[in-house]
Amino acid sequence: MNTLLRSFINRLESLPDKPSIDVLKKCILEMDGRQLPIDEYISFSDKDYKRNIVHVSSKCEFTVLCFKKGQITPIHDHGGSVGITIMREGTMTEQLFNKLPTGMIAPTFTRRFHSSELSYVNVTTIHRVSNTHNGNLVTINIYFPPLTLMNIYNLENPQVEKWTADYSDTN
Repeated sequence: MNTLLRSFINRLESLPDKPSIDVLKKCILEMDGRQLPIDEYISFSDKDYKRNIVHVSSKCEFTVLCFKKGQITPIHDHGGSVGITIMREGTMTEQLFNKLPTGMIAPTFTRRFHSSELSYVNVTTIHRVSNTHNGNLVTINIYFPPLTLMNIYNLENPQVEKWTADYSDTN
């Protein structure tokens, strides 16, 4: 692993267990997280977007997500994790949702993020991320604590599915 990347991970590991978004943002900017050498972790799938784990510990997760044109995540939350996303390449489209008293979810708005911009996830965020643009989308995602559980939502009924992480094939 590149020494700059290792230094960045060490800095993440030195943060509090539940850092605020402001603390995460400061860390990213101080360490110039938008320029991290992640080329060896950029890998795409023809079927679905791909999660490439760079580092995971009991404290945090550092993942590179890669989307080809048209690939999309399910509607999901982050199961109690907070996070920050750095747009490395391409344009990310994010659709946000609110949970209604009935248990259903409803779209609220859509926003786009471009290369070098930052996006934030808090414990109440429900969203769907996609690459609706030409070219590839590569994001750097940092989560505190690691993303071990996500709730997967749908627009047809209030039923929620569970997604659990499988870190068995990581470093």
